[in-house]
Amino acid sequence: MADWAYLPADLIRCIHGCLEDLMDQINFRCVCVSWQHAVEGNPHHHLRPLPPWLILPVTGHGGGYTLLPSVDLVSYAERRRRKNIRLPWESTDDGLVLMGSAAGWVVAADQTAELHLLNPITGAHVRLPSITTLPAIAAVLQTDGRVTGYLFRVSPNLVHETSCESTRYMLYDKVTVCSSSSDSWTTMIVFYHGRLAFASAGDERWSLLPTENESWACHVTYHRGKFYSLHNDGSVSAWNLTDGASPRVSFNVQPPRLIDVSILDDFLVGSGDDLLRVSRWRDRLEADEHRTLRFRVFRLDESGWVALQSLGERALFVGSNRGISLSTVAFPEFKADCVYYAKNGVVGICHLKDGLILPHGASVPNLEDGFIVPDYMYSWPPPIWFTPRAC
Repeated sequence: MADWAYLPADLIRCIHGCLEDLMDQINFRCVCVSWQHAVEGNPHHHLRPLPPWLILPVTGHGGGYTLLPSVDLVSYAERRRRKNIRLPWESTDDGLVLMGSAAGWVVAADQTAELHLLNPITGAHVRLPSITTLPAIAAVLQTDGRVTGYLFRVSPNLVHETSCESTRYMLYDKVTVCSSSSDSWTTMIVFYHGRLAFASAGDERWSLLPTENESWACHVTYHRGKFYSLHNDGSVSAWNLTDGASPRVSFNVQPPRLIDVSILDDFLVGSGDDLLRVSRWRDRLEADEHRTLRFRVFRLDESGWVALQSLGERALFVGSNRGISLSTVAFPEFKADCVYYAKNGVVGICHLKDGLILPHGASVPNLEDGFIVPDYMYSWPPPIWFTPRAC
């Protein structure tokens, strides 16, 4: 009987290069270690552009949720859900929690709250610098060297201790990545009361970025060769991290004027040449903010934020991921002029003009019309939009 694990590497790469379906690519790598190693950096594999998928935590037998590397994958384009998929990460422990995604990577925090870059398609894995290289954070160590928690210096005379689980829940507000390959990447994080830091391939420490006028960052993205950060005072900063002398350019723009509404979330999204601000809002008379899904979108120009009445033939994907702008002409399976949202226990689609209130009492996924109501509230671990990429 032939031993399939020892097929010639060239033949394995040739077969892998013919695969177009996302699940076929993931399952192919999971056959055995030799197949996984053979397809790493496969020059024969030219992955066609793929639309976003939604990564969900798996429901456990006891009603709880298992953590990575086992996930459910939801394809809006194919109107189907693949359950209990084990992603091909052999060099990491179980118990990872997704914190964000961008450029083909997902960012996950392990059981000691340390961050990792992981590619579900290639199996590539990068450990980011330790969070103890961030200012005012120190690990609590046991005699055997295990990390059991962290000390946060809140002020010169006040230190706050948290567990590892609490740290990974509270420390990271936003994570984004730019990457051209598994060996060339830069990650920017918003952490602990809106502070900014970044790290690039080869760095052993996080580098802190300055903020002005005691403002704090609430969102970051990468667009047209620069990182952008949105701050609570309405300002936007552009960061050219390859220019060590003057990495920052600030735009002192006023926040959009929204009367009689409460802003629940703000997101930055690069769309073509434009930088968009996507604001999730609710009427102040509405009692349940978690069941409300309405958005307004603004484009940044020289005069500030300009309201858009329509997205045209585009759809936006926002949440814990780096914002995605998708052509609904190229991908007609998605709804034009809509915002696809996944964060804080809410998963759904909102038409920019008509809006959408999630129905109460719905308990089963509904993919027939492109809208999914989660079968439980994905608040933690969070759901993540992910765009596959063989980087």
